Amino acid sequence: MAKAEDSLPLPEGPDRVNYAIGVLLGAEDFQAEQDYHRSRLARALAYAMGHGTLAGLEVTHEPEQPADATNPAKSERLLVAPGLAIDRLGRMIEVVKPRCLKLDEWYLAQSPQLLRQAWHDSGNLWTDSPSGVAADLFVRFVVCERGKTPAFASDAFDSFDSVTAARLRDGFEMELILRQETTPPVPQPQWPDFSNDAANLRDAIFNAWREGSAYSSLQGIDPLPEHVPGQDTSSLFLARVLLPADQAPAGQRPARRTTETVELRNDLRPFVVTANALARWLNIQVMADV
Repeated sequence: MAKAEDSLPLPEGPDRVNYAIGVLLGAEDFQAEQDYHRSRLARALAYAMGHGTLAGLEVTHEPEQPADATNPAKSERLLVAPGLAIDRLGRMIEVVKPRCLKLDEWYLAQSPQLLRQAWHDSGNLWTDSPSGVAADLFVRFVVCERGKTPAFASDAFDSFDSVTAARLRDGFEMELILRQETTPPVPQPQWPDFSNDAANLRDAIFNAWREGSAYSSLQGIDPLPEHVPGQDTSSLFLARVLLPADQAPAGQRPARRTTETVELRNDLRPFVVTANALARWLNIQVMADV
């Protein structure tokens, strides 16, 4: 599916269409109608819920499996479970079925130099972490075009039988990014520590407004610590991946220690905690005992 540009991140608006008898409506008016309702929902989710994993999306590692009498061979892969997340703009990212990344093929496709730069000594990433190559898995919202329908030519280079996308689907992309920093940053809490002080909570709410500041500009939202230069700054961190490997000389890839387990840190990601989950955690009983 081809990707289309999403109009939601644009800083202008949103404005509601003013319907009146005798007004001629064009495609831009219907687009404005969609943008208004999408942006209101996204704004509410971004401020009321925050960004991060809402349900599912756990990342697991599946080692290579040779073929046997009943099963075909399977290559080594990272598997992302189905789930739902909210990105920094409040857009919902839904993964409806498991997605995989062939880890061995990805590793061989990387530059040996970049892999050496992403190699970290034991204990560098966290306590008791093995030596190896570090990478972070991200997911981001994309709009996907689906189907074709006839349309009027939009510029001088269109043919007489011009077509356009019939539908747009909210989709996603995942990317595994090598981390070359000495101490790769991880996502930070979206709220400060209130220390059970109501005054601190009120101050945090007063300072929570982000529009017109670092959160929204003509260049897009500013990157978070976990983002790398040039990355889509609305991307959501899912997991840190550490592939055990030995340090390599110039011109060679770090040799993977395939007998050791690939380390995954799903707990470093931002989470969105629902009110029901929070009530259960605080042991607030909202249902009658039977």
